[in-house]
Amino acid sequence: MTGRLCQLITLSIFILIMGGCAHAISRQNRQFALKDLTPESILQEFETYKGKLVLMGGEIIETKNLERETLIEILQKPLSRYNDRPLEKQTYNGRFRVRYNTFKDPYVFGRGREITVAGIVVEKEVSKINQRQYTYVVLENRETHLWPERKDYYGDYPYGYPYYPYWYPHYPWRHHWHYSPYWRHRG
Repeated sequence: MTGRLCQLITLSIFILIMGGCAHAISRQNRQFALKDLTPESILQEFETYKGKLVLMGGEIIETKNLERETLIEILQKPLSRYNDRPLEKQTYNGRFRVRYNTFKDPYVFGRGREITVAGIVVEKEVSKINQRQYTYVVLENRETHLWPERKDYYGDYPYGYPYYPYWYPHYPWRHHWHYSPYWRHRG
């Protein structure tokens, strides 16, 4: 009985660990996709990459629903090796667009959401950002993963950490307090 229970616990832990390391994009697309590319590197050798499957991601800038397609403009960031999520603290490496044949809700695919895309390089498109011309790499979507928003657990605290009441046993500055009738006053 205990041997069977140990096996079950070991199997459960293994499944949890493997589930935590799962990639957002399917194995088939990851196997054939070119990784670690930036929009600039694709533009430099566009004819080489045209028609190839690439894996890229970043933050959504804008979602435009046109008559027959949806274009999502993305600020590209490097992806994590472990789960393909865009790295939070990394700098951006240019912009690219992804073309979808279906409607994508601009509220769901809103500005600032993180996204990972496996897509085929189909064209380059010139458009304006303010008054400057910018050349975009356009991908035809094959698979997309929209990431849940990150939680900033200490974002609401004024000093970057939670405020503890003075009576809390692990109050950070507890050693400065005197236990006396005037216990609220610092010594």
